[in-house]
Amino acid sequence: MGTTLSLVFADWKSRSGNVAAGSLDGATVQITGHLGTTILDGSAPVFSSPVFTPSLPASDMIEIVGEPENNEFTVNFPGAMVQDPVFHLGSLGSTLTFPAGTLINRLSGDTETSTEPRDFRVEANQVIGKAFQPPPGEPTDSSGSVRLPGRFSSIKFNVKPNFVGGSNMDGVALQIGGTALQLPFTDWNSRNDNMAAGSLDGATVQITGHLGTTILDGSAPVFSSPVFTPSLPASDMIEIVGEPENNEFTVNFPGAMVQDPVFHLGSLGSTLTFPAGTLINRLSGDTETSTDPRDFRVKANQVIGKAFQPPPGEPTDSSGSVRLPGRFSSIKFNVKPNFVGGSNMDGVALQIGGFRS
Repeated sequence: MGTTLSLVFADWKSRSGNVAAGSLDGATVQITGHLGTTILDGSAPVFSSPVFTPSLPASDMIEIVGEPENNEFTVNFPGAMVQDPVFHLGSLGSTLTFPAGTLINRLSGDTETSTEPRDFRVEANQVIGKAFQPPPGEPTDSSGSVRLPGRFSSIKFNVKPNFVGGSNMDGVALQIGGTALQLPFTDWNSRNDNMAAGSLDGATVQITGHLGTTILDGSAPVFSSPVFTPSLPASDMIEIVGEPENNEFTVNFPGAMVQDPVFHLGSLGSTLTFPAGTLINRLSGDTETSTDPRDFRVKANQVIGKAFQPPPGEPTDSSGSVRLPGRFSSIKFNVKPNFVGGSNMDGVALQIGGFRS
């Protein structure tokens, strides 16, 4: 909701069950996990105390619920990355545990004294609060702010109460701030037989394999549909061609690494198979219905499309976007059609996004 000290905080807009969504500095933000109370109209005063940096006189608020089972939460920024996210945590009687190696900076928070047992601490990859039942009218448990240095497309953490008894559940007030970085996509500059080259966020990018049509002037509308995250009104496009022989493709970033690359895949009637163990997050895509058989699925190390011949003028096959979490200097995958007959070849529209790291 607005900015304080130039730091933008999430404008939470909707909550459905254990999923809440909103916007952060123009980027979509989503959180999944055991959620409690949500305040979406900017009226929550919980972050107005000076123990938060910056304090927010009024704000939206999402309550995350910790339980002895050590509940897991995931914050996603589909189609963008967020720089140096800040977590405001109010009434924290739990420990938040982030993945090993996550850097966490304590910005501010409660400090334990002889008369005040609340303490808000950071130790390695954990943020630790202390449960406290004060006299009526005073804040309960610990509160404070932390920053996670770096760029994030998603953030996972667990919440486990530091107390026993009562309901064994801990409701923690959460608000998230940061600076959104809109995802850059490849400016493809050249094509020579079965190799195309261009630039992505200042890094060189090359793709080799059986290529079809290429559009290098930014005029391709194929990724403008909302099934892509983010959608691109007009863009370059490389067509990769699948054949029964299971064609192999290699994307290289010579002399650079790219973080969390995103693949837009249009008219996918094939299966893309990445090396075993590759993590793939489905960001968006077609979903099969009773009247539309297109389906865009991720299963383990595969992205699976469905061939479909619709009435003239409608999109063929499946379309959607996936993200590969991690840092890559090269990416290999195979493309094999999910149909027989016709030419036995499947032309798939491809565009690649990501940040140089």
